[in-house]
Amino acid sequence: MPRSSQIHRDRPLENVSIAFVPQGFIADQLSPRMMVEHESDTYYVYSKDTMALPETIRADGAESNRATFNLSTASYVLSEHALHDDITDRQRGNVDKAIKLDIDVTEDLTRKIMLRREVDLQSIVQTAANWANTLSLTVGAAWNSYTTTSNPITQIDSASSVILLNSGLRPNVLAINDLSFNALKENPTLVDRVKYTSAESIGDTIIARLFNLPKLLTAQVTYNTGQEGLADSMSRVWNDNAFLAYVESSPGLKRPSALYSMWKNNTGFPQMVEKWREPKIKADRIEVSAFFQNKVVASDCAYLIVDTVQ
Repeated sequence: MPRSSQIHRDRPLENVSIAFVPQGFIADQLSPRMMVEHESDTYYVYSKDTMALPETIRADGAESNRATFNLSTASYVLSEHALHDDITDRQRGNVDKAIKLDIDVTEDLTRKIMLRREVDLQSIVQTAANWANTLSLTVGAAWNSYTTTSNPITQIDSASSVILLNSGLRPNVLAINDLSFNALKENPTLVDRVKYTSAESIGDTIIARLFNLPKLLTAQVTYNTGQEGLADSMSRVWNDNAFLAYVESSPGLKRPSALYSMWKNNTGFPQMVEKWREPKIKADRIEVSAFFQNKVVASDCAYLIVDTVQ
């Protein structure tokens, strides 16, 4: 037997391990959290009477014209999202030092609930029926067609004008996935705009500037859609639709926004973590939960461009 096998026995390293975790969430930037007290309630929606222009001239001796506004209400209903995992006494007795069971379980459950929120928001955002303004691109107009009929700048400019006209607000964010971003940075329309004026490669900042936007969000979240115990099947959360919107960074009174996420305000913000003993299975149970609803609150504040990559 070689001496090397006699003087060392392989065991797990205590200072390195490998774990794939979801990265690049954009939900909080696209749908800011609005803390609420109850699991369901209503909120006021002012009509566009607030933007009307009544006659203001008053003839001598006449009464002034009456100007008013109207209100309606919309509602939200939070759903509780919860997951748990068990750490048995035998697992605690046999665990290697590189694995921190309580921390690992809590982080894993939290990430999975945040991933659920991201997937839920993607479904809302990228469903055309949810928005007042949409455009489905033809093959020739797609961002990766690289022809004279493909002009993302004029498409975004036109969509921005529609949002401004209908809401009085200029859009401040564009959300796309990595495939759409790759198509943009190679699109001749964008390349021609910067090739003689900048030595920088085309990135988030330059693209946002060309679109006259403060922020470009490139979603990079992937997740495993394969069934447990079977082969991994990785998919993108966000598809190749582009979402242009005005998003209010500080939710509050009379502050329209394409989206808000209603979150129950509790001591576990932004989620509740609980731990208790399960004597029957001789284990500690860790549970992570959160109450929230992703909600469209001002459809006129957004514009969805469908099929940017074909």
